[in-house]
Amino acid sequence: MKLQTLALSLCLTLAACNAEKGPPEPYKNAEVLPFVSHGWYYNGPQLEDLIINNGVKTIIEVGCWLGTSTRHMASNLPKGGSLYAVDHWKGSDEHQPGQPYWIPEVSKLYEYFLSNVVHAGLTDKIIPVRMDSLEASKTLDVKADLVYIDASHDTPAVYADMQAWYPHVKEGGIFCGDDWTFASVQVAVRRFALEHDLKVHGSGNFWQLTK
Repeated sequence: MKLQTLALSLCLTLAACNAEKGPPEPYKNAEVLPFVSHGWYYNGPQLEDLIINNGVKTIIEVGCWLGTSTRHMASNLPKGGSLYAVDHWKGSDEHQPGQPYWIPEVSKLYEYFLSNVVHAGLTDKIIPVRMDSLEASKTLDVKADLVYIDASHDTPAVYADMQAWYPHVKEGGIFCGDDWTFASVQVAVRRFALEHDLKVHGSGNFWQLTK
């Protein structure tokens, strides 16, 4: 009985220490705002299947918005898994005031992204990289099991993101992305695939390249 009491006391002490330590930066000192579910995410089943069936432990997501896809992918990672969330969190032209996809939260996208991750309890898995995509690709020294492209939709930007982030895919890893329904995205993906002798698999809103 004394051993059980001692073990319980130790567990409570460790829990108290972890609670006092709190989440890592940049979450630790972030103002926690109300949860905002806004986003466009239609590739959950495909990504969940790829993550689970391929033993994915490390993900790089390029373009995260408020983190709907980010949180879903991270929630499917095993313990110790990491997702590097790359975004400048300024929104695109169509998200600015007076434009068709404007939402009030656009002025504090990064703060809402952090808050959403805190609410989801995923601060141990999601690592925000608050930088322009191309700049981040030169700075982030990470090879990932899965790289997911979901930033700008115009052909030059998508192609540039693919060129920048393909070298970050581990040998045998997964290179995929969003917005296959956009003709501009299809042009970029097909051009990149042709230049790198890769096969294109596009279905619904999802695309993937394989050797």
